[in-house]
Amino acid sequence: MPLALALMLAACTMAPDYERPAIDTPQGYSSAQQTGGMEIAADTQWWTAFGEPELTLLMQAALARVEQARGAARAAGASLLPQVNGNANASRSDPRGGSTRESADIGLSASYTLDIWGRYRDEARSAALSLEATQYDKESAALIVQSNVATTYFTILTLKDRIAIAEDSLKAARGTLDIVEARYRAGSISGLDLAQQRNTVAAIEATLPPLRADLAANENAMAILIATTPGRFTVEGDTLDKVALPAIAAGQPSALLERRPDIKSAEASLKGANADIGAARAAFFPSLDLTASLTRSFATASAAETASSLGASLLAPIFSGGSLEGNLQSAKGRQAELAAAYQQTVLTSFSEVENSLNNVEATAQREASLDIAAAEAGKAYELSQARYRAGASDLLSVLDAQRSWLSARDSAAQAQLERYSTAVELFIALGGGWKSI
Repeated sequence: MPLALALMLAACTMAPDYERPAIDTPQGYSSAQQTGGMEIAADTQWWTAFGEPELTLLMQAALARVEQARGAARAAGASLLPQVNGNANASRSDPRGGSTRESADIGLSASYTLDIWGRYRDEARSAALSLEATQYDKESAALIVQSNVATTYFTILTLKDRIAIAEDSLKAARGTLDIVEARYRAGSISGLDLAQQRNTVAAIEATLPPLRADLAANENAMAILIATTPGRFTVEGDTLDKVALPAIAAGQPSALLERRPDIKSAEASLKGANADIGAARAAFFPSLDLTASLTRSFATASAAETASSLGASLLAPIFSGGSLEGNLQSAKGRQAELAAAYQQTVLTSFSEVENSLNNVEATAQREASLDIAAAEAGKAYELSQARYRAGASDLLSVLDAQRSWLSARDSAAQAQLERYSTAVELFIALGGGWKSI
């Protein structure tokens, strides 16, 4: 009966019941806008929503598996299992004047600590939850890698667009220079106009080397992200205009509690701290150890003999110098700290989604305005050139229109990159791109 009672108690735990910390979860995002069209939710393959096969191929970057935490979980769980050991020895004696005597012993012993108060069970659960939190941390790191791949890819395409814009502007400026040189040779304008247009051409030429250097640097950065030798990798895509920009469904704020790996990691750590409290409480109570042994002896002078034993020992803490109390207090403090960290992580996630939604809306408006500015600057440049050819205006108006046209187009290209980058940020903030454990 005492043994049966002990086995029943072994299923107990002294860990407090886990309750997810209460958080005032909003009903919806204040920045969410209804687009009226099809919206794409963040999922494990969120980058496919951009409709770019090359980007999908570049998303093959992987992180190393976490083995250290797995080992810790296995070691902690071993306390719940019996420990079995074997031994054997042999001897031979040859007394003077007597016959040779040989003997051998073979033994098997087993010990098992009944987990009456759930101490080892809680320790094993804490280690398993620590492993789970580490795996979620790995998923968070994977999101960062995926974000870097996407934003670097879009940056490369934008740099190619900006180079094309600069080359197009340079071609137009050289065309204007041909007109100025012809008029200068005809004596209809002064050398001032010629010097000013040559200055404009040189200034546009000077913008190209830094852009090409940035392009090479970003392609090298992409090579590192996908574990390819820098200098040997190039992106095949040539413009960001060909990449579709999806409308992203924000969903409900409460979904973040299950979607974001950083929140899941924080909660797994909190649950582990809960189990640590149970283990610290159980340390105050006695532990019951069961032992059994079986030994068989063989000797040339006698028959084989077998000896067995079965025992139990009760070990109770009497004086620990306050270490048990300190361990329990530390476990409770750790649990309170992690509860606060969990709440902070959740609140931060709400803020990140709100900020991303705001940025998506702001960058869309900015891009639309700059697209209009670039189109109008192009019209102004064409008109100024026509008036200059007709002799109705001076070169100064052409120079101003050239600078405005190049600047407006370059700004529009950068605004487009910002809009795509904020879309990536929103996917990541919503927890897309990872698989739950």
